Amino acid sequence: MSPSSVAPPRPRSRAWGDVPRRPSRRTPTGPGRPSRVRTRVRAGLGLVLLALAGAALGLVLAGAGLVVGPWAPVALVVVPVLGALAWRRNDLVVPLAALTLPLGHVAAGPVDLVQLVTALVVAAVLVPAATRLDWRLPPWPVAVPLGLFVVVAVLATPRARDSDLAFRLDVQLVLLVLLVVAVLTAVRTTRRLTSVVAGLLAAGAASSVWALLASGPTESYYGGSVVTGRAVGVFSQPNELGLFSAVLLVLAVGTALSVPPGPASARRLRALALVASVLLLAALGVSLSRGAWFGAVIGVVALGVLVPATRRRLLRVGGGLLAGVAVLGLLGVGPLGQVVDRVASVGQATSNPYDQRPLIWAEGLRLVAEAPLLGHGPGGYYLEAAGGALRAGAVLEVEHAHQLLLNTAVEFGLVGLGALLALLAGLGAGLAAARRATATLDAGAPERWLPGVLAAALVPVLAHGMLDYPLRNPVVLTTVWLVLATLVAACTVAVTTTRPDTEDAR
Repeated sequence: MSPSSVAPPRPRSRAWGDVPRRPSRRTPTGPGRPSRVRTRVRAGLGLVLLALAGAALGLVLAGAGLVVGPWAPVALVVVPVLGALAWRRNDLVVPLAALTLPLGHVAAGPVDLVQLVTALVVAAVLVPAATRLDWRLPPWPVAVPLGLFVVVAVLATPRARDSDLAFRLDVQLVLLVLLVVAVLTAVRTTRRLTSVVAGLLAAGAASSVWALLASGPTESYYGGSVVTGRAVGVFSQPNELGLFSAVLLVLAVGTALSVPPGPASARRLRALALVASVLLLAALGVSLSRGAWFGAVIGVVALGVLVPATRRRLLRVGGGLLAGVAVLGLLGVGPLGQVVDRVASVGQATSNPYDQRPLIWAEGLRLVAEAPLLGHGPGGYYLEAAGGALRAGAVLEVEHAHQLLLNTAVEFGLVGLGALLALLAGLGAGLAAARRATATLDAGAPERWLPGVLAAALVPVLAHGMLDYPLRNPVVLTTVWLVLATLVAACTVAVTTTRPDTEDAR
């Protein structure tokens, strides 16, 4: 018999009632008295070090608050958090920055909060992207005019009378150009694009609520040229509220009419756009800003041209709105008379010195002729125009040329004006490329309607710019640049996601 065929011995059978016994285990003995003492000493030292670190951090935050301003301690806490968030979830940085726009005019030391947030967004997005060599630049039709405009601003700065103001405007311009790069780097999908749009709409709704709550009775003077009691909201003057509301109103209306019924996220975005549309329309009305009204109307017309799917619903909504306004006017409800007076006063030189547009424009043309190449430097219209008009025997107390193109030519010369026009042409070329790339997609696809809606939202800036120049306010200026950056990102996403070589990746 072979050894492998021998069966193993069977275990002994237990008798009834036998309980199996487990092997005894030895309980480990606890630490002795010296070990417990060392543990307590270490814990006490840890608490002392933690208290010292907290006290040191408090001193640093308090010192920063005293030296820089009350928002410096917040910045010292938010910057590391924002950096970590940008490293792991950079898709949330730009929408969160958009949500801070209603608080943007709060002073944060020597700058406004919106400028501080812009710098934080640029650092939080571009620094991690630079370590990964993963940033994105705008297409050359947009990048070249932006770079040229920065160069012109730097060259024109020594010509400015107020060098401090010119330097601050230069820094602001550089930050806004870097914001475009940051948005392109962080926003690379349609989902991120819609989150940025949602942040802008939420900010517009919040600003509108504050403007409506703070508005009061109004009175008209000088044939409607001057109206006291106009709503300003979180801004410095009513025209700034008007342009802010007009830009985001077109964005809200276009989003509400373009988002198709679908998943819960689409329904939430559409509901947000509808609520924001109502609030922004009301804020636009109480601003009594003629240029903003004109810009909003032209923007809605541009929306119908650029996004054909919205035309029928725009006609129905516009007709119903006009009918409602007419009924309210017949019943004597609402400021219809003031609206008519405000519209009729455009271009009339009344006794209001701030509304003398013919004289303001003539002085602007004279300043362009004095320095046609590089202009009088950033912010140079105010001092130059006041001095020139006073020598001519007139008093001209205005901050800008009341015209976007003319003010650009005065401060940055014809070279700067050419850079601005080239930027508009570059945006148009990007929009045309996006429309060609998405021509075969469904009308409800975000890649198809988002570029057109964002482009239409910028039209009120140009239309309002024919009558005014309310871009000195950093909140309004940052909002316009954020919409511009989102437009460039939307065009880039539309082109890249519809290429044949990226079809498999989708």
